[in-house]
Amino acid sequence: MLTRLSSSSLPVEQFRADLHAICGSFQVHPSTGRNHLRGAVAHESRGGFEFAHVAKDAQCIRRDRSDIARDSAEHFFLIVQEEGSALMSQRESVRMLRPGDLMLIDSTDPSEFTFFGNYSRQLSVHMPRTELKRRFGDALRGGLFMPRTDHTALAIIAVLAKTFEPSNNHQQTSYLGEAMFGLLGSMLYAGGTPARHINADVGNARLLERAVSYIDAHHTDCELTVNRMASDLKVSSRQLQRTFTALDITPTEYLLQKRLASACQALKQKRITESKTLISTIAFSAGFNDLSYFNRLFRATFNCTPGQYDDACVVADPGH
Repeated sequence: MLTRLSSSSLPVEQFRADLHAICGSFQVHPSTGRNHLRGAVAHESRGGFEFAHVAKDAQCIRRDRSDIARDSAEHFFLIVQEEGSALMSQRESVRMLRPGDLMLIDSTDPSEFTFFGNYSRQLSVHMPRTELKRRFGDALRGGLFMPRTDHTALAIIAVLAKTFEPSNNHQQTSYLGEAMFGLLGSMLYAGGTPARHINADVGNARLLERAVSYIDAHHTDCELTVNRMASDLKVSSRQLQRTFTALDITPTEYLLQKRLASACQALKQKRITESKTLISTIAFSAGFNDLSYFNRLFRATFNCTPGQYDDACVVADPGH
């Protein structure tokens, strides 16, 4: 990781306001039923560039034409994935980013970032549009992707790492800024054709988005299985399983995470309201049809029983 960022539980509206103040107008969509998220937004200036640190466990963040009309859109954002994964799309490019991957986003074009409710953190280098247009003209385009294994990506990461060293002097900072522009030019002209940045696996990325939305909507159905998911999504079970490898998780594991998250929310509500709702009722309402299995899974995940669940367990909460 290039940088570190402490995150905490924030109201969604506060996170949206912080993001707007630093990056411009974006719509923030938390996971279903949540009005808080785990996240943080921070800003700093280094090497002649503005940086935004953005962490969140939202469902997705998007910027459409109405958002673009609300601010001046003066930048390109060079996104560096720092933690977790994110499905990023702009124009015809749809990419799953993992730590070390890069993507160039044009703030004047609609874009969407999907996190599937999982914790994800990005470093955004705010590169001035006027300067980039002067240097690169028509070669400049949003949606450009570069994997962490590419030599240019490795060089960009190395320059950024040097930029964040505390010992930099003014003259060194100036050269680091020029190095960033030069490497961005290398990124833009790599391969000589825009076709390079088009994801060959757009279909799988879109299927993943559909599958996650399907599970989010149906996870409380205790009869839901991978075979039924695949049937309803009109794909094979094998294809569905393969699609979730982009998240380093299986469909069944994601389904269990969602059910645990629902149970946690209900347990929190039970504690707050001092409700007499039975643990078994909460488990069945969350989609579990075996109380013993629910108790074992809950203890394995949170190191406490559902009845002992309190704020000390929230650190591991999959829905927090």
